[in-house]
Amino acid sequence: MTTAQRNRAIKAILEKEYGKGKVWVRGSRGTAYGWVHVYVDTEISSALWSSERQKINKLLDDAKVEIGTYGYDDPGSDYGYGSKINITFNK
Repeated sequence: MTTAQRNRAIKAILEKEYGKGKVWVRGSRGTAYGWVHVYVDTEISSALWSSERQKINKLLDDAKVEIGTYGYDDPGSDYGYGSKINITFNK
């Protein structure tokens, strides 16, 4: 799956959950290539952000959309470890 196909798949999956026109998906370019930024236009309290992010990650995992990772899974790693997805909710 190419990056463009992955981004289209993410948008389609999340629009089913949040509604058409409520989701924007942008891929990074240059040295940040492979990162994906997801913007969801929904009103949620800051206390629920964590659970909504988990819900989005579960939806993407269930659909087998692969999001890359950065860093090394090593406690001594200088860069940390995590997924290459940034999720932002608009208040």
